[in-house]
Amino acid sequence: MKIANVILFEIGLCALEETNLIYRKRFDNPEIEYSSIIDGKKNYIDDLIDKLRNYDQVRVNNKNLIEIFQREKIDVKLMSDSRQNDINQNKLDLIIKFGLFEDRDELTGILQRFAINLSSMKVKESSEKLDLHLVQAVNTLDELDEIINTISTRIREWYGLHFPELDYLLQNIITYANIVRDAGSRENITRELLVQLDVPEKKIELIQQAISKSQGGDLIGESSESLKILASEVIKLSELRTNLSNTIENLMEILAPNLKNMLTAIIGARLIAKAGSLLKLAQLPSSTIQIIGAEKALFRALKTGTRPPKHGLLFQHPSINSAPKWQRGKIARALASKIAIAVRIDVYRKGALDKSLLENLNRRIETIQKIYHDPPKGKEYFDDKSRSMNKRSKKFTIFKKRKARHEKRRRY
Repeated sequence: MKIANVILFEIGLCALEETNLIYRKRFDNPEIEYSSIIDGKKNYIDDLIDKLRNYDQVRVNNKNLIEIFQREKIDVKLMSDSRQNDINQNKLDLIIKFGLFEDRDELTGILQRFAINLSSMKVKESSEKLDLHLVQAVNTLDELDEIINTISTRIREWYGLHFPELDYLLQNIITYANIVRDAGSRENITRELLVQLDVPEKKIELIQQAISKSQGGDLIGESSESLKILASEVIKLSELRTNLSNTIENLMEILAPNLKNMLTAIIGARLIAKAGSLLKLAQLPSSTIQIIGAEKALFRALKTGTRPPKHGLLFQHPSINSAPKWQRGKIARALASKIAIAVRIDVYRKGALDKSLLENLNRRIETIQKIYHDPPKGKEYFDDKSRSMNKRSKKFTIFKKRKARHEKRRRY
C-alpha cells in the first residue's frame, strides 16, 4: 500500500513517501497562497494533486487539505495528534531539512512577517463583509430616527409658543420643518408656500384661519433664526435617512434577498444587526430567532417564573402586530421557522430567491387565523387599560374585605 504524507507549512508545501521527498513547493506569495489552501481552493497545488493520484492513501497535517483532496477522489486521512505536534515543534528544522529555506535566522523573520501580513489580510477581509456594513447602516438609521424625533419635538414645542394651532393641523414633521424654515413668523405663511409643500386644500384653509386667530405670542428675531437652523437640520437629516434606507434596501437585496422578501429590508437588517452577522443568524435555531430583541423579558421570565415572551423584533412584522393577542405567538413561531430557512438559503445559495417560502408562510398564517379566530375558552384577553382597571378593582375589593374584618374585631 503506497502512502504519501503531505505537510503544509506557512511558506510552502512538501510531500514524502516514507522518508523520501517526492514534492516540494515554496510559495511566491505566502499569505495569499496559504490562505487560498486554507479556504479549500486547489489553484496552487494542481501539480501536487496529479502526483498524489498514484498513491493508495494520503495523510495530511492540516484538516483544510482533506476537503480539497476528497473533491479530487483521493483517499485522505489526518495525521495523528502526536505526529502533528511533532511537526509543529520542529517546524523550522523541517523547513530547512526539506530545502524550502536555508538560513534559520532569515526564516524566523519571514515567518514573523507572514503572521503580521496574514492577520492584516484577515482583518481587511472581515472589514469588507457586506453584513458588517449593513449592521452599521441600520444602527445609524435607528440613531438618526432618535435624533430627528428629539429635534422635531423641540421645534414643535418652541414654534408652538408662536403658532400653537399649527401643531394640531400638521402631523408631518418634514412639512412642518419646511414651513418653519421658509416662513419663520406665522404672518409669512402664504398659500403659495403651502401649495408648494403639497398641503391638502382643506388644511390650507384651516391654517390660514388659524393664522388670523392665533393666540400665540410674537416671534423674536433670535428665536426665529435658531428655529430656522433647527428646521434645516431636520430636513437634512431626513434626506440622509432616505439615502440610508435606500442603501439598506440595496445591501439586503444583494446579501439576503429571501430574508428581505420575508420581513422587509429594515426589519431583516435589524435582525442581522442583533445577531451580529448573517452567518451567526443562520446558525441560530428558529426558537432563538423568535425572541431576538426580547432578551430582558426572557431573563425576567426565567428569574420570576412568569410567562416567557412570544416575540421580540418580529413583533414589528405587520402579520404579528396587527393580529389578536392569542394568535401572535403562533404566527411568530411560524414566521421564525421560515426565517431560519430563508437565512440559510441566503448564506449557502448566495442570492437565490425562493418565493415559495413566503407563499407557504402566508398559507400558514391564514390557517392560524381560521383555526384560532376566537380567543380560547377560560382565558380573558384585555387591553392594557382594562387590565390595569381590573387589577385596581380587585385590590379595592380585597381592601374593603380586610377593613370589614378589622371593624368586626373592634366591635368585640
